[in-house]
Amino acid sequence: MTLFKLSVSNMKKSIKDYAIYFFTLVLGVAIFYVFNAIETQTAMLRISADTRQVVQLMSKIIAGVSVFIAFVLGFLIIYASRFLMKRRNKEFGLYLILGMGKRKVSTMLFIETLIIGLVSLVVGLLAGIGISQLTSVLVANMFDADMSSYSFVFSGSAFAKTCLYFAIIYVVVIIFNTFIISKCKLIDLFQNGRKSENVKIKNPWVSVIVFLISVVSLGYAYHAVITDINDMYMNDLYKLIVVGCVATVLFFWSVSGMLFRIVSSMKNVYYKGLNTFVVRQMSSRVNTNVLSISVICLMLFVTICVLSSALAVKNSLNEGIAKYARADVSISKTQSSDSIYYDEDEMGNDSETNDLLKKLEVTDGKSIEDVYSENNVDLGSYFSDYVDVHTYTCPALTIRNYLGDEALMDSFGIDAAAWSGFDGTEEIISQSDYNKVAKIYDKAEIQLADDEYAILANYRMFVELRDERLQEGKEIEVYGKTLKPVITYCIDGELATQPINTGVFIVPDSAVEGVQFAREYFIGKYADQDRDAIQDSDTIIKKVSNKDVICGLITVNTKDSVKAASVGAGAIASFIGMYIGLIFLISGAAILALKELSESTDNIERYKMLRKLGVDQHMINKALFSQMGLFFVFPLALAIVHSVFGMMVSTKILDTMGAYDIAGAIGITAAIVVIIYGGYFLITYLCSRKIISE
Repeated sequence: MTLFKLSVSNMKKSIKDYAIYFFTLVLGVAIFYVFNAIETQTAMLRISADTRQVVQLMSKIIAGVSVFIAFVLGFLIIYASRFLMKRRNKEFGLYLILGMGKRKVSTMLFIETLIIGLVSLVVGLLAGIGISQLTSVLVANMFDADMSSYSFVFSGSAFAKTCLYFAIIYVVVIIFNTFIISKCKLIDLFQNGRKSENVKIKNPWVSVIVFLISVVSLGYAYHAVITDINDMYMNDLYKLIVVGCVATVLFFWSVSGMLFRIVSSMKNVYYKGLNTFVVRQMSSRVNTNVLSISVICLMLFVTICVLSSALAVKNSLNEGIAKYARADVSISKTQSSDSIYYDEDEMGNDSETNDLLKKLEVTDGKSIEDVYSENNVDLGSYFSDYVDVHTYTCPALTIRNYLGDEALMDSFGIDAAAWSGFDGTEEIISQSDYNKVAKIYDKAEIQLADDEYAILANYRMFVELRDERLQEGKEIEVYGKTLKPVITYCIDGELATQPINTGVFIVPDSAVEGVQFAREYFIGKYADQDRDAIQDSDTIIKKVSNKDVICGLITVNTKDSVKAASVGAGAIASFIGMYIGLIFLISGAAILALKELSESTDNIERYKMLRKLGVDQHMINKALFSQMGLFFVFPLALAIVHSVFGMMVSTKILDTMGAYDIAGAIGITAAIVVIIYGGYFLITYLCSRKIISE
């Protein structure tokens, strides 16, 4: 009981010392709970079955990532415990002198650790439960879900998982603390703060040479990203990452030696106020923390790129669906079984294969409505408006022939001549059929002369290439007729219910007159129905297509299924990116904060000496703020420079996902970094000021 009272008394006395520790634990617990509660939080949302599967998959991936996050948080908590123990070395030494055994000191420390852990766990869980309600709004916005039946939800699984991981981490921390206490020596506990740090002043010429090597290496990596990004393979990217990491370490190693030399040569600056003290302190800290500062810089770099990319994906998901998935259902059907490729050696001659081929032959030549009618489904009755159109292919008009190998290689970074995918034929639609589609999509119709064509596309990488050919006035040949562009840019849009359209050629009706069409499209908008009725309709339409047509002869895309498919990958990447980005940001800021607090503890004697020399508290606080600000800004500044070029790579990847709102995402990321990173800086400064003023 006495040890418990002593532990509580120590905590009250050292409450400000625990501020960073407590703040980190609460943030970690809250974030851990929020992301693991996503599946439970979305259980009450009215979403489609396809979307539900995406959310379940996302939850499983998050559960796997949480194991990695638990290791990161565990390392962070152990690191924070080291600081707290170092801060109280003299106190522990005094207990030992007064006759308290190491076992009792360990027990007292165990009680303190347990109390702060339980308090932070409770506060973190309460914060997480509150914040997680907002997660439902985020998911609902991302998947366009109905929240009419939503109510407050508590996730028992996320609660249990958070408590379990937190308990495991804390058991490791307690064992670590007990081991440290058992190995400590009394003389070390009292002299720890008096030991002088042996700081070696680096040779200035060596520092300059290493600095130049680091700058040149970073310049090489940056230049490669800017100029060779399209031709870059993964192995090349890995090499650049290694070069960047090594160059970052060399940069901070050299700058610690150069900092003192450069500023000390500027007499007007160096001898002003306490700048002499600040510069020496900064040089010493960077010099002794090169590796940790480099790691923090790289963590901040990953945070900025991952968070920005995740937010950019999230912001673009619904926008793309709303813009391009205009119809509720699109059903496509190939004209004949000849267009279905199968390998006889692989498929064999079993009865199942024969039945499959017979089924393809039976459906061949029938329209989409005919197939559904045979299954007692009046397809048209489900829609308030629908169209039935056809598309064609021409052997002379292929992707390679139209765009050219050089342009394809420049854009996609692959050997276009060696990739057979570019030998595929372009899809063609007649003017009259396109105008039917345009009408149902509420878009402008088009008028073509007998020798003109246009292109419908929305996939940015292909749009840029096709616009170049259109601006050149590139002519095409379709079944013996030569056509020229009617406009110098692609018409923005899609043919069927899909968010990505690489290109459909619109030609005069006369160009395809008498030609056998290759594919049929049935595109419709449901009559006014509620969500449940629409999902029932989707189910009926999908079941008929799955029952009667095999091997992709008929494909059905509904707005919900397209949304789940396109949003699914983006949503998973977005949530995982935000999860990892936030943890990395908290970890990097917490490590810096703990290092600064540890340095302030070690430098108490130096600040006492400044007071004895007549320096007032205001000047000391200003010097402390300056050196702490520089220490926080150093890794962040280089991380921002890294991120400028890193985001160029991210933008290239995001282009394939249709995420273009990079500026807005970067702005939100900057705000998050300022709030969390700045919050750690402010708490660290206030705690350090208290330490040195004691």
